[in-house]
Amino acid sequence: MEKDFLQEFIHQATKENEAKIAQEKRKKYFQELGRKGGLKTKENKKLDKVISIRMTNSEYKILIQKQRQYPLKLSTYIRNVLLEKELKINEFQTDEVLLQYGTYFKKITHLLRNREWNVFENKKEILEKIEKTVDLIHQYLYSKIQKNE
Repeated sequence: MEKDFLQEFIHQATKENEAKIAQEKRKKYFQELGRKGGLKTKENKKLDKVISIRMTNSEYKILIQKQRQYPLKLSTYIRNVLLEKELKINEFQTDEVLLQYGTYFKKITHLLRNREWNVFENKKEILEKIEKTVDLIHQYLYSKIQKNE
């Protein structure tokens, strides 16, 4: 009886150990696969150079006041001003409003698909127009994101 228990215990321990080793091999395989290739990583411009400047308190206050007009960090604002990039004040706010419109239109389509709204004769046309509008909103936002990249 003790031999059976001991053999069973050893057999179970070896199974667990083999499973653990197999899992580690699988993990290492995928790590190695990731090193070899896979999806291309986006080329991100690293901001590795640091420039420090000195300015008076009044100059700093003016800079902070101008930066607060934009939803950007101070360093990003300074970089954009120095490189003469476009600064748009309400750009992010309009995107948020469009996203909210898109979610509202989706909620309306879900309501119209409900059985209680069979009163409308042109329900299909309304659904198609709403879906087209949502698609146009998403296309606009995604094209804007791609332009920024």
